[in-house]
Amino acid sequence: MTERLYYHDSNLLEFEATIVRTGQQDGRTFTVLDKSAFYPTSGGQQYDTGQLNTTDIVDVQEGPEGEVQHFSRQPVGVASTVVTGVVDKERRRRHCCFHTAQHILSHIFATLFDMPTVSVHLGEEYGAVELQGSVLPSEQLDRVEKRANEIIRDAQLVTIIFAEGDELASMPLRKPPQRGGKVRVIRIGELECVACGGTHCSNSAEVGMLKIIGVEKLRGHPLVKFLVAERAFEDYRSRFEVTSQLAQSLTCHHQDLPDKFAALVAENKTLHRQLTDLYKELLPRRAEAIAAKAKLESKKLVCTLSDLPDVRLTGQLAPLVADEINGVALLIHDTRLFVACAQGSAFDAGELAKQLSERFSLKGGGNGRLAQLGGVEPDKLAEIEAFLKTVVQG
Repeated sequence: MTERLYYHDSNLLEFEATIVRTGQQDGRTFTVLDKSAFYPTSGGQQYDTGQLNTTDIVDVQEGPEGEVQHFSRQPVGVASTVVTGVVDKERRRRHCCFHTAQHILSHIFATLFDMPTVSVHLGEEYGAVELQGSVLPSEQLDRVEKRANEIIRDAQLVTIIFAEGDELASMPLRKPPQRGGKVRVIRIGELECVACGGTHCSNSAEVGMLKIIGVEKLRGHPLVKFLVAERAFEDYRSRFEVTSQLAQSLTCHHQDLPDKFAALVAENKTLHRQLTDLYKELLPRRAEAIAAKAKLESKKLVCTLSDLPDVRLTGQLAPLVADEINGVALLIHDTRLFVACAQGSAFDAGELAKQLSERFSLKGGGNGRLAQLGGVEPDKLAEIEAFLKTVVQG
């Protein structure tokens, strides 16, 4: 079993160790040391990266016997070789900030709203806690976020304690440890106290700031996503730039953007409805124009792309065209294909759609008058037309 140096000091980033053994797993080389400061993926926290001597470590995992496996693209060395390990500072710091912030959030949700943490995700882009409970109102989230940043500003000391037996039993643990014997406990001031094997900041102020960015549902539980430190600042800067540009374009204060946007959406809906009504009035003329071109070519089949602004209008146009040529009309709108047959026609739109579906791997259906299929590529129009000619015109 590898001695885990980060257990005692999360700021330890350089060390010397001896190679115990090497091996291959899933086509990759791994190196096991007698001791290591590299954190392996565990408990929702991702692995460290860095170097052993001059070899890049691209993944770190816990082996079946509790050893730490350092994965690399090239071999590091042979057994009994002494190597120097260097852990990537920025990645470690980011992980420490996310993990300490997660403890703060889990503590607050548990104490304020009796919502224990079910699972943890500390990824590259954001952190998340899955909570036992129901929907979280925005007022509760605001309260949690405010309290979290108060704890961060207070620079609460983060300490590592190894305890067992009566000493462990006397601690105000947020949840009971999952194993016996000597347990590593992370304590944040007099607030948070929980068994944990991850890396952490030295005090809460190192987290910098915390921003809750959303809530989703996971297995029926609320999943609260959050950002910290540079990730939170980068997110703020990005949003600031976007809102500033929008406010400038719309000549309003950024606080007025929601009302301005709502007004534009309402106006757009009105204009779209008016435009649709105008197009509906023009559909018979458009059908006549398409049919006139088809009749010049002596066709009972029309295949064309639709440039109408609404897919529903294309669905209304297709039967009109079919009636005009007393045959079959096929219109494509984006990736949607409409097949229509004239009233009293010998053809069945649903049956033609079925044949097209089988030939071109499309999905959909319809009735004798009109059918539609999805997933068509517009550049397949010529091929589809050639196929329909064999069916419709013989």
